[in-house]
Amino acid sequence: MTVTIRTATDADAAPLRRLAILSCDPPLDGDVLIAEIDGEPMAACSLDDGRTISNAFRQTRELRPLLELRRKQLAERRAA
Repeated sequence: MTVTIRTATDADAAPLRRLAILSCDPPLDGDVLIAEIDGEPMAACSLDDGRTISNAFRQTRELRPLLELRRKQLAERRAA
C-alpha cells in the first residue's frame, strides 16, 4: 500500500466532489491537500481552514493526522 499526500490540481475537481459526496459534507474551497492510497483519492484537507473530507466507506482515519501534519508543515514554510 502506498500513501501519497499532495496538493490538489484542477484535474482533481471531480475526485474532490466525489469525496465531498461520500463524506456527506460540502466541497472544500481554496487550496487543498489530497491523500491517496495506491493512487485513489481517499481524503482531502483544506489548507485554508483545516476542514477534512474523506471516503466514509473506506478506512481513512489514519489519513487525517497525515493531512494535518502536512498542512502545518506548509503553513510554517509560508510563514518563514
